Amino acid sequence: MEAYRAQHYEEALRLARPLAEKGEVAAQLMLGSIYNNGEGVAPDRDEAARWFGMAAERGDASAQYALGLLMEYGRIDGANGEAARKLFQQAADQGHAGAQTELGMMFTAGHGGPRDIETAATLFERAAKSGHADAQYNLGTLFATGRGKPQNLGEAARYFRLAADQGQPEASYQLGLMLQDGVGMPKSAAEAARRFTVAAESGVPEAQTALAFAYLDGAGVKRNDTLAAKWFTEAAMRGEPLAQDRLARLYFLGQGVARDVAAALLWLTLAEKGGYQDETLRSALEPEITSEIRARVDEQIAKWDSAGDGAATAD
Repeated sequence: MEAYRAQHYEEALRLARPLAEKGEVAAQLMLGSIYNNGEGVAPDRDEAARWFGMAAERGDASAQYALGLLMEYGRIDGANGEAARKLFQQAADQGHAGAQTELGMMFTAGHGGPRDIETAATLFERAAKSGHADAQYNLGTLFATGRGKPQNLGEAARYFRLAADQGQPEASYQLGLMLQDGVGMPKSAAEAARRFTVAAESGVPEAQTALAFAYLDGAGVKRNDTLAAKWFTEAAMRGEPLAQDRLARLYFLGQGVARDVAAALLWLTLAEKGGYQDETLRSALEPEITSEIRARVDEQIAKWDSAGDGAATAD
């Protein structure tokens, strides 16, 4: 453990391996983590699963949870939802909050077994009482939508706040929406903008869009078209159609950015491909689109499509 904490991973591996082979659970967990994270060795999730599996067989909840994550998300040999659910259940029965949360998500989605929102709610509630931020967020969504729990916007806001105060970005965004509209709590544009900022900086595209609108409208923050364009761009690059459309408008108007018809056409086209229609902007743009602009944008759209989730740029 001293070697591991000092990041002397090769030494930690050398010392832990014989202990792990003799059945020492802590050593098995260490080897699983080393191979899973690629600490001093090439990442090898199948090898990580082997060591976590040894510890899981001895009833260790952390190992059951770790192996469940690999079964659910790790693309290891033999991975499947049913196995992940079984492992999460074993760990959840021992009070492991992370496993309770993951199992609740599987019950919510019906993955790896039957869909059961009421059971999911119970699991989220147990984990939330332990302070697990993702469980608090998920429980908040159930209270907000009235699924698995009676609809209670005040309780939804309370759980979103608990999760958001721990840095859970989706909860920060949802709390911001409720503060923005005064739902389940008193309205506060300034507090909403602060919550949107936390979520936006964590990469939540919907929050980036909401923060951009706040800067565009001066809602809870000082109006700043440049910052509005910045956050619309962040969300647009992540494929958010509404942000792509509003960014297109800013480029067309030269608001917060230098006026650029090609960039406006690029982002409008991407918004349309994402299902967002803006006939007003399309009609205003058409008279200014030259064959050269159209050809350049078509080339950029092709690059965007070939990159999948990659970035597009406008010259």
